[in-house]
Amino acid sequence: MAIDSKAASQSGLSKAAAAVLPGRDVPARQTPVAQAEHAALKMTRQEQQQSCPAMSGIYQDFFWRSAQACLILDAAGTILQANPAAAAMLGQQADAMPGQAMAGLVWQEQAVLQEEMDQTLSTGQPVSCEVRCMKADRELILLQLALSRTAMDGQAPLLMVIMSDVTQRPGKSMNQPESQYFASVVAENVPDMVAYWNTDLRCTYANHQYLTWFGRSPEQMQNISLQELLGEELFSKNIAYIQGVLKGVNQQFERSLVKANGDIGYVWAQYIAHKVDGVTQGFFALATDVTLLKRAQVALIKSEAKNRAMLRAIPDLIFTISRNGDFLDVHASSQLMLQESKDQFLLSKVADMLPPAVASQYMQAVALTLDSGKLQEFRYSMHDMERGEMQFEARVAFCTHDTVIVIVRDITETERERRQRELQLSERLQIRENDLRDMQLSLTMVSDVTHIGTWIGDARSGELWASLQWRKLFGFSEDVALNLADILQRIHPADRQAVSDMMKTDYSREQSRHHVEFRVLLPDGFSGKACWMAAVWQVEFDEHQQALLHRGVAVDISARKEAELELGQKRMEVMHLGRVATMGELSGALAHELNQPLTAILSNAQAAQRFLTRPELDRQVLGEILQDIVDEDKRAGEIIRRLRRLFDKQASVQHSVDINQLVQEVLHILRNDMVNQGMTLLCALQDGLPAISADPVQLQQVLINLIMNACDVVAGLDASQRIIEIHSTMTGTQQIQVKVDDHGPGIPDALQTRIFEPFYTTKAHGMGLGLSICKNIVEATGGQLWCENRQTTEGKPGASFHFTLPVSKGVLS
Repeated sequence: MAIDSKAASQSGLSKAAAAVLPGRDVPARQTPVAQAEHAALKMTRQEQQQSCPAMSGIYQDFFWRSAQACLILDAAGTILQANPAAAAMLGQQADAMPGQAMAGLVWQEQAVLQEEMDQTLSTGQPVSCEVRCMKADRELILLQLALSRTAMDGQAPLLMVIMSDVTQRPGKSMNQPESQYFASVVAENVPDMVAYWNTDLRCTYANHQYLTWFGRSPEQMQNISLQELLGEELFSKNIAYIQGVLKGVNQQFERSLVKANGDIGYVWAQYIAHKVDGVTQGFFALATDVTLLKRAQVALIKSEAKNRAMLRAIPDLIFTISRNGDFLDVHASSQLMLQESKDQFLLSKVADMLPPAVASQYMQAVALTLDSGKLQEFRYSMHDMERGEMQFEARVAFCTHDTVIVIVRDITETERERRQRELQLSERLQIRENDLRDMQLSLTMVSDVTHIGTWIGDARSGELWASLQWRKLFGFSEDVALNLADILQRIHPADRQAVSDMMKTDYSREQSRHHVEFRVLLPDGFSGKACWMAAVWQVEFDEHQQALLHRGVAVDISARKEAELELGQKRMEVMHLGRVATMGELSGALAHELNQPLTAILSNAQAAQRFLTRPELDRQVLGEILQDIVDEDKRAGEIIRRLRRLFDKQASVQHSVDINQLVQEVLHILRNDMVNQGMTLLCALQDGLPAISADPVQLQQVLINLIMNACDVVAGLDASQRIIEIHSTMTGTQQIQVKVDDHGPGIPDALQTRIFEPFYTTKAHGMGLGLSICKNIVEATGGQLWCENRQTTEGKPGASFHFTLPVSKGVLS
């Protein structure tokens, strides 16, 4: 037989085929022919068991000639044999399939196939499954596979796979319950609102969208009347449509509806009559939310109106032209702008309405715009019978793949004005040239009067041209040729090398202007002495960025240099006087700053003397008084040391200082003076302020001076007005601000800038050093001190002294 050669490659094939078939029923939906073939394959195994091995050729012949697609697989899923029907179903040659993996033919469902194969091999029970397979021509087909296991004597088990193509299998018609379920699923998932109303106008069904719009639950909607749901006003508007649909005529209309949340929406409503045997049983209400569409329509109408208004406001001609030159649309703000009617344009081409040269420009610009998508511009002129020669500017913009928009502007008047401006500019330039010549003559005269010499040097050849005044400054006669070497010889030897190096510098545009001062040794024929000169010159470059010319001026500055030497001597004298003044300022500052601690020492000593005269001596109080004397003495010593450091410009010793604690310490020091003078101290100190880095003794002096000055100001006022306020706050710039306010008359505007000057005072016995020292201390700490007038809550004036101090860097980190 013809198949013996194929059968020889796999001995016992008929036994395998016969072993697979009997244990599996015929797959569902097989044709009668396929069923017969399947039964025949089952019989082969039975006959094989009852006959001799010589009959195997008959079974092989049947396997190969069967119209049922069959495959023989080993336990690993490798194809051992495929009949022609199976090869044809997969679009391959039968002799090419052995050795291929069955999983390689399956599309993305290899796991399903492997699971079914493993189950068949392990249980021996036949199974079936559906998988998608890829044909040789890449076509995807759906196959139903029937898998059965067969075991040959002494060999590993094999799998027989019978394949059926169910790609074109028709679907099963739905029964009534399935149809109802399908309809309910569709109704609940469509984006539109769906409801059913019976002839009594009561709701029997409403989908989720319908319930959401009206804000009702299914229970609330069930059996609700349409009039109750819509309300009287809307129901009366819809009554005509309701009556129409109840008569069996479908209705459709647009309506605005109020949503449950109060928003107004727009719907496109349809009433569809439900008829049974020609009798209306109710109607379906379908409503589509068209709110966004309605808004878009309104926006489109407004946009169109805006565009029309803009077009009417544009004084230009606007054409829409196709690639072949047809006028598709024409806009003109006035008919007078068109030499022909609009209808005539729309029936014509560019070549018909414009002169040949102009039409050619149009068509070239149209082609370039359509090909490149870029804006094209061109100008042209045309003759008008009334206005004469007219100038136009055209801009061609891309519109669609074969149309462009052309905007044409009449620039006749603009061009006339431009030519008029050019003529006026030419006349002004002529006048300027004349003025320039006059100015050059004036500059020459000025140069002679001011002794300024001008010169121009060739950077390549070294030759120079110089004015007469310049020659006089450098001691050259009018007929002497100038060069750089001769000029350098006139420069003082001490300055010659520096000037030579600067002249030989590699010039660049970053430093094209230079300035130098030097001495010139004039020959005996001129003055015979050394003169100071200042020269300024600028370098000009050629197109290759190479130095081309030196253009500059020179002036005799001998008088200025002599004045500078004299000024230097005067400055030395002033510095000496400044040191003398500093000594006086230091002595005055010592007297001023030591006055308070010495006064405190004196007061405490006098108090101690009074205590000693008492018959009963309180040793504890006496000890406190003596301790105050010791503390004030130490503070006086610290004041002297810190003032010396301040005036010597030495760095003070910085400590981490709690400003609120420092204020409290100062108030403790001044408590006796405050009580004796009848002063009221009010403190508003912000809690939690960070520490500052400063000299605490110096800051104490600042606060003491400011508080004592405030006391002097309010000393002559009533006791109710002798109030001094101290505030501490944190500013937004990481600084602490301290403020000392009084309720006095304030500071005159003219004195606010002078009160910090040394030795300036408004007190009868003052020295004018307190505020100056305070300002130096605060600024040395990195802060600022200033004053301003303020208004109290009662509307009365007062002075306010502020100083700020930076927060310690350690605290910030």
